[in-house]
Amino acid sequence: MTCSSYFKRTGIIINYTHVDLDKNQVTATICHEEDIKLTVTINTDTGDVQKVGSMDEILQISPSEDEDFYIEVIREWAEIFISKKITDPQAYFSGNYSD
Repeated sequence: MTCSSYFKRTGIIINYTHVDLDKNQVTATICHEEDIKLTVTINTDTGDVQKVGSMDEILQISPSEDEDFYIEVIREWAEIFISKKITDPQAYFSGNYSD
């Protein structure tokens, strides 16, 4: 008996667009393909989460995850960026980041 799994890209991407080390805030966008669906700003000191946009289309594409899942992913990365003083997440993810 053999088993196999097939994975299909959903096109859902989280981009970390701004890190403010002075305010301990990280802003990220949740996109489908190139289209921004939700912008999230998290303050790691207060735990405040600000959201602009809607997750409706994202949740239709990926019904196994809920909005809290995406917010938690962003929160975890925000804490890493702030604690390690990473101001350029894209460079960090691409391996081109230097302290």
